[in-house]
Amino acid sequence: MAEHRPPDVDLGGYLLGKLEPGERARVEQHLAANPELRAAAAELGAVVDLMERAAPAHVVPVGLEARTFRALERAIGEEETDRGARVPAPRGRGIRLPRFNVSLRRTAIAVAAIAALGAAVLAGSLLDGEEGPPGTFELRASLTAPDGKRQANAVVRETGIGRVVNFDSQDLPILPKGEYYALWFVGPGDSPASPNRISAGTFHPDPEGGSEVTFAAAVDPEKYPVLAVTEERGDGDPAPTFPDVLRSAR
Repeated sequence: MAEHRPPDVDLGGYLLGKLEPGERARVEQHLAANPELRAAAAELGAVVDLMERAAPAHVVPVGLEARTFRALERAIGEEETDRGARVPAPRGRGIRLPRFNVSLRRTAIAVAAIAALGAAVLAGSLLDGEEGPPGTFELRASLTAPDGKRQANAVVRETGIGRVVNFDSQDLPILPKGEYYALWFVGPGDSPASPNRISAGTFHPDPEGGSEVTFAAAVDPEKYPVLAVTEERGDGDPAPTFPDVLRSAR
């Protein structure tokens, strides 16, 4: 006897109210006829309800959503049968729920991933407010590559020991061994011939090109209002290597 499989319906779209009336009616018919699908809907619905009540809308940091759903896709892939369908990583902004597949274990994995993303969004909404810890909010910067194909975000807060910088990027290339990226506070008149910048620290991306780094720096953003990232060689030379691979606007 063939194994019974729950229907492939857009349960995420249904719970978020994103379906057209005809598709919504089809999902409701399947829910009425399938106890396993109803159980999955109850689990995912509880997460959606919690996230809607937990915090106001908040921009997800660069790379967080993509990395969360890449991990979700890998976890679900481990549970696939020959007939199972993969869940594609979502594109663009906004939180999306995966389509319902063939097991409650996959649903549990999806719930865990969505809950983790929701918790990060909530934490970000608390930290990004001017009154939120740690320190007093001073500056938010969006850094872009000269060709516009890469970007990063940085938030600067003043604390009792100086400034704390939270830097987040998604797709920086992996550098050769011995090289690294450096984050700089850049002041007026900065140029290769006459640099006017102070290093906030150095970092390496993870294997997928993502970076979520916290720096401590004794720099006043009023005097050094631009943030930039350079590629540096491990040659002991503290001078910046131009050109910038990422840079914020004034």
